[in-house]
Amino acid sequence: MDIKVGRNWGLFAAGIALILIGFVLLMVPGLTLVTVAVIAGCMFLAAGIVDAWAYFKYRSLEGLSGWALAYAVCDIVLGVLLIVHPIASAVVIPWVMGIFIIAYGLFEIVAAVRFHRDMTGWGWLLFAGVVSVLCGFAFIVAPETFAFFLGFFLMVRGVQMAVFGVSLPRATVSVAHTH
Repeated sequence: MDIKVGRNWGLFAAGIALILIGFVLLMVPGLTLVTVAVIAGCMFLAAGIVDAWAYFKYRSLEGLSGWALAYAVCDIVLGVLLIVHPIASAVVIPWVMGIFIIAYGLFEIVAAVRFHRDMTGWGWLLFAGVVSVLCGFAFIVAPETFAFFLGFFLMVRGVQMAVFGVSLPRATVSVAHTH
């Protein structure tokens, strides 16, 4: 049985919000790390909530693995930590975020390679993964450029989420009917 899945407007809206925040960070890189920590925390929290919601709503239709939920939980935990402890986060945020974003990018690259035949938009996922890994290394190597690279990362992640929110659900999902 084939099921048409509707567009994911929540994912699209979260993507647009990430693009806007990323643009602000690129235009005003002098923002303090505390401000960046709170803004990034809000965006990671929002992205994690949307990703978790999408996982529970579409996991059986899209065959999402537990990694998608683990990803959402990581976003939520990181978001809460950044919001609750922005001053402490500001001191270590470039290095912690660098490690997190490198891991995030590696998951995206592996997913893009693994699902390239079954997934529309896999090229965006691969591109976002490579950008994530490069930004993560930049956070660690040059923490003083954190706001700039975070802005760039958020914009790429936002474009990816917006594109997936509008394009991925267009696919018809085949569901096996058993008696």
